Amino acid sequence: MPTKKKEPELTVNAKWSGPEFWKDWGKKGKKGKSMGCQNNGSGAFYFVGFVGALVYYMQAAVGFGAVVTGFLKAIVWPAYVVYKLLEIFYGVVHLN
Repeated sequence: MPTKKKEPELTVNAKWSGPEFWKDWGKKGKKGKSMGCQNNGSGAFYFVGFVGALVYYMQAAVGFGAVVTGFLKAIVWPAYVVYKLLEIFYGVVHLN
């Protein structure tokens, strides 16, 4: 006679966000750790991308206006990447 498999038990230990949770939220961090944010190295990746984009745009800069524009483009380069990826996957939206 085959044995019946026991269903796995699931326990959920979640807190509903209430005023007590948010009052204690900032106090629960350990010393030396950022509270509320994970520092996982994405800032370093963005900085390397910023420097690369800055070098790329500065190579073509001829005047002061082009330097300022290149600096601003280097700051927002992830928006260009996301736009181009969405354009490749979904196409261009035409508003008619």
